[in-house]
Amino acid sequence: MSVTEAAEPSPRILIIADDLTGGNACGALFAEAGLKTMTVTGADDQSSLGAALDAYDAIVVNANSRHLPSAEAAAITASIVAAAGDVDLLACRIDTTLRGNVGATAEAALRARAILVSAGGSGSEDVAAAPTRVLGLCVPAFPSSGRVTVGGRQLLNGRLLEDTELAHDVRSPMTTSEVATILASGTGLTCHTIDISTVLAGSEAIRAEVLSGIVSGADVIVADALTLDHIDRITAVIADLTREAAETGSELLDWVAIDPGPGSMSLARAFLPTRPRSILLGVSGSATEVTRTQLAALAEDPDIHVMRVEIDAEGLPDVEATVRAVCQVASARAIVIATVLDAYDLRELTAEASELIPRRLAMITAEVMERVDVAGLYSTGGDVTAAVLSGLDALGMEIDAEIIPLAVGGRIAGGRAAGLPIVTKGGLIGDAGTAALCFDHLNHAARSRG
Repeated sequence: MSVTEAAEPSPRILIIADDLTGGNACGALFAEAGLKTMTVTGADDQSSLGAALDAYDAIVVNANSRHLPSAEAAAITASIVAAAGDVDLLACRIDTTLRGNVGATAEAALRARAILVSAGGSGSEDVAAAPTRVLGLCVPAFPSSGRVTVGGRQLLNGRLLEDTELAHDVRSPMTTSEVATILASGTGLTCHTIDISTVLAGSEAIRAEVLSGIVSGADVIVADALTLDHIDRITAVIADLTREAAETGSELLDWVAIDPGPGSMSLARAFLPTRPRSILLGVSGSATEVTRTQLAALAEDPDIHVMRVEIDAEGLPDVEATVRAVCQVASARAIVIATVLDAYDLRELTAEASELIPRRLAMITAEVMERVDVAGLYSTGGDVTAAVLSGLDALGMEIDAEIIPLAVGGRIAGGRAAGLPIVTKGGLIGDAGTAALCFDHLNHAARSRG
């Protein structure tokens, strides 16, 4: 990824996975971030892959190359890169335990990307006169799965790969945990490794090491990480350096992500376009089956991101954590936060909790509206609506229309969000498509307003 893509209104992300299960897991990370994501198999046809990239934010192509001969795996990877053409981010999704053709596919992706860039297919026409250098960024940690990287070595639940049952893997026995060695095996790739001590030292130390790797001529920057925060620190530095290079115009930087998923997602987030000018925000505190069905229907719309509230130690909505999660959603026209999405979320509530939940949802709503440009508000559940309006210091709601009985649209009267379009609906009201109908009304009202 190069900095010029950051101005694009919608991302074009290509993820080449070496197997279907891993590809789906990687795709789930992008989907959870609010990106419209699809997994396809064996897409090396230019027209079909291009059409998919036009229709979706992220396309995961299952190359099924993990256990192929390395030359064949490399050829498949190169053909997919060439077929995709201009993308904003190219990622090689590798196994969390580094099995398979990690080096061969990474090298093929880097070379194919370099060919595209040199031919002007990098989306950098405005700075085409400046040379572009394509590098790999390999941050292979997947902390939530017990995979971390320390001293340039990949650990599985705290153990070196060669000290686990992977040493006896029939198809891809692991004899080393050294990431740079695995990348270099059978390839011409050179690596520069950033140790965990450097990552812990902060952005300036990371920056110095990345620059050292670039100056040394390394093909791939490998970085240790124990947590997602460590990964984000690294990709933030990469993004900053890339922007600075674009400003000076001496040599542009273009990055190919090589990792199981978290690194690619973090790199995408560091470079992605900012959120659209405004969003529609939905707040649901209803636990009824009707509401759950409606939320499930909304979730099928690729432009609407439906998410659970984050829960604190007391089992109540965590305001700051939920607001942070909302702000991290990278690309969505509408975001809906809900206390209950399915039957597994149902639980017995005390009277105190029943009173506190609407207040917490109101605090979340107000805080999100402080940080994000909200063009319209949807709420379901009478207690929640009352709390949200109170939290915005509103006098009430000016009614414009009844969408269906007991679902009305209007504008907030008074307070900090005066004039904002709003749709409210009872938790037991409507059928599966009612919430979508309400959002259609809200979208029209928001567009008419502004």
